[in-house]
Amino acid sequence: MLTAVFSSAWAVIVAAAVAAGSVLYAFVKGRTADTKVARSAQQVAEAQTVAAQAKTETAEVRDAEAQANATAAQAAEQAVKERTHVENVISALPAGGAQQRLLDQWSRGDGADRTAGSAGQDPDH
Repeated sequence: MLTAVFSSAWAVIVAAAVAAGSVLYAFVKGRTADTKVARSAQQVAEAQTVAAQAKTETAEVRDAEAQANATAAQAAEQAVKERTHVENVISALPAGGAQQRLLDQWSRGDGADRTAGSAGQDPDH
């Protein structure tokens, strides 16, 4: 009878130990899963931040490109106006007048100190 009581007590102890081990295992697994979920959420937040920064940078590049295009269009418009003005002045001169005007300016030194610049650049600036 004593053996029956001891064997019954051991069965209860083993069952309690198994139950406690199961609870401990579930707790540890739950904490590990919570940690993985938190880490994943942090990575998602970081990725969203990077995506937002990329969108902002893309918009800034588009704005800069649009500004550069607008500036180039204004420069082209100004060049067309200047060319039209020069053509009108030259066409108003008598035959050979443009050649004589250029020779007069050159001999007076009105352009002798200017270095050749690239197209679209004002040599005075």
